[in-house]
Amino acid sequence: MLSALKRGFLIGGIIFVVTSILYLLGVFKTWEWKTWDWRLQLFAKPSHAGGDIVLVLIDQKSLDVYADEQGLSWPWPREMYAYLLEYCHRAGARAVGFDLIFSETSSWGESDDQVFAQTMQKTGMAFLPVFFSSQPQSPDFMVSPALTEHSVDQVPFDRRNLISMQSVTVPLDVYMFSARGLGNVNFSPDEDSIYRRLPLIIDYQNMLFPSFPWEIVSYIRKDEPITAVPLDQDGNMVINYHGPTNVYTLYSAAAVINSFAQLEAGQQPQIPLSDFKDKIVLVGGSAPGLLDLRPTPFSPVAPGVGIQAAAIDNLLREDFIRIPGVGLLLLFTAFVSILAGILTSILSKVIHIIFFATGIFLFPAAVACGAYFLGYWFEFVAPEFAVLFAFTSAVVVNYTVEGKKKRFIKNVFQFYLSPHVIEHIIDDPSKLRLGGERKEISSFFSDLAGFTSISESLSPEDLVHLLNAYLSEMTDIILETGGTLDKYEGDAIIAFWNAPVDQPDHAIRAARAAVECQKRLAEIREAIKTKFGHELYMRIGINSGQAVVGNMGAENRFDYTAMGDTVNLASRLEGACKQYDIPILMGETTYQHIKDVFAAREIDLIRVIGKKKPVHVYEPIGELDKISADKLEAIQIFHEGLTAYRKCDWGSALELFKRLEDDGAAKIYIKRIDMLMKEPPPSDWAGVFDLKSK
Repeated sequence: MLSALKRGFLIGGIIFVVTSILYLLGVFKTWEWKTWDWRLQLFAKPSHAGGDIVLVLIDQKSLDVYADEQGLSWPWPREMYAYLLEYCHRAGARAVGFDLIFSETSSWGESDDQVFAQTMQKTGMAFLPVFFSSQPQSPDFMVSPALTEHSVDQVPFDRRNLISMQSVTVPLDVYMFSARGLGNVNFSPDEDSIYRRLPLIIDYQNMLFPSFPWEIVSYIRKDEPITAVPLDQDGNMVINYHGPTNVYTLYSAAAVINSFAQLEAGQQPQIPLSDFKDKIVLVGGSAPGLLDLRPTPFSPVAPGVGIQAAAIDNLLREDFIRIPGVGLLLLFTAFVSILAGILTSILSKVIHIIFFATGIFLFPAAVACGAYFLGYWFEFVAPEFAVLFAFTSAVVVNYTVEGKKKRFIKNVFQFYLSPHVIEHIIDDPSKLRLGGERKEISSFFSDLAGFTSISESLSPEDLVHLLNAYLSEMTDIILETGGTLDKYEGDAIIAFWNAPVDQPDHAIRAARAAVECQKRLAEIREAIKTKFGHELYMRIGINSGQAVVGNMGAENRFDYTAMGDTVNLASRLEGACKQYDIPILMGETTYQHIKDVFAAREIDLIRVIGKKKPVHVYEPIGELDKISADKLEAIQIFHEGLTAYRKCDWGSALELFKRLEDDGAAKIYIKRIDMLMKEPPPSDWAGVFDLKSK
């Protein structure tokens, strides 16, 4: 035990070191990003998305409508955006963000730009994007005073964590002077091209500029500034997506512009003004030709403005994702890798190893999922890799070191003992010593009817093939129900339940095995007859009670077997089956154990050879939930006939038994009654039948 503990600790420690090196080298990054996407897809709740954010999309339908009806090709006149902004203003929207960079003069002339700029100035609610880049700026670029007016002095971050940019693309000065705010819309995907995070503040020429979401939310929450946002090691906010873009209410830009035209004409607008009341409206492109479709954890082609919406939603509600420090992750990885190494090394039973493996493999996933619900991105792949690697390594080492002895025992005894007995011996090799224990078992004896004559008519080769076919089928059923195969004696099968493995339902298992054996024999009877020329019928005796179970024999040769009166009576009951022409007989104790699960009928009160005390014997018919109504009725008729028989009411008994035309036991009673009517029993007769043979 101690050596296994040390070995497991060493394995876990080595795996932790290897895993840590691979983690620090970034080997697990791509897989970790993918598992984070799976967590979002499984657990994100669209109902958590803010209902105060709406998206107005310049979709393909909007482009087609104005191209077909008014001949307006892209890019649209800026006046169109003025209509859209004016409509939002009249509806009572709180802010309107345009995820479109108006960096060049309108192709419709400066007057077109003036219309849009004047509307922005009038409404005082428009936000425009700027695009900062890490590429060097052209030498002749001059920073506009309009841009510097939108820089910020202080941010709740360490400036060392901020991302620095080298160049910028800005809207026209007339727009920058008219807009309520400007915000950076450039953010980079992870190395797998998925957009999961975005910088909130960037450093450009020693000036601080907010992101598009930060600028809008700062305006909305001007009386309650944002104080703390968790950032990753690169200074980005991890976006807590609540679902795909459609978790926010979507409108077609054409529909909004048309609603403005209807409003101007005194008509009821297509989109009610109330839809935009107190809303943050984000305008962006979703048509493929506008080149603003980006992959997210929920979609390979999501409009960029939808990502901005998710970030705004997080900032508004402070619904952030935090990333624990690397130290905590490595500590957890060390814990699970060493735990996997130790427990895999000290556990010996396969079922225990399987149970533990299931639990330890699920543990990192459970922690990662639990952390998600608490608002943390706790990494999953590195700990899971450590668990898998440690478990596999420990299993391989165990197989090499500890498995040699187990394989020897299995190889020696696999043809003689049941798998349960072998596992019992592997767990405790001291069981190989002679001795036994007293415990309750259910004993099973079976024999083939007329086997002597069958064996005399077959060649030795055919006899062996017949027995192998028959015994294989019956043995499979016994082992499937958890039985321990004691031995074969020619055609006879001897087995028992509840040893060496405890089975509280041992009697039910034995009865089920007996019924299933008879059923299977009936299924293969015709095939055996065709091949060997004989029909096989078996008799089975079952009895439950105390017995001595263990290794019996000599020091150098023994069998795992059961001995005692319980076993002897099971053998006698098997022989008694032919007295009643029935396939299975079981004792009183077995019946008491199974009566709530199996339909059974009492057959007789008998006294076996060598015993003074009579015993009630029963025939199991089938499990209650599987037996037909006709069979239940037949059991009742037989019971009534037996009751009348014991009361010496010969006429009633005879009438009842004759109703069971093809029943072997009923025919026996009919013969008995004929004899008893001719020679009535003494007055103290108790209905006991004495068996004359074994």
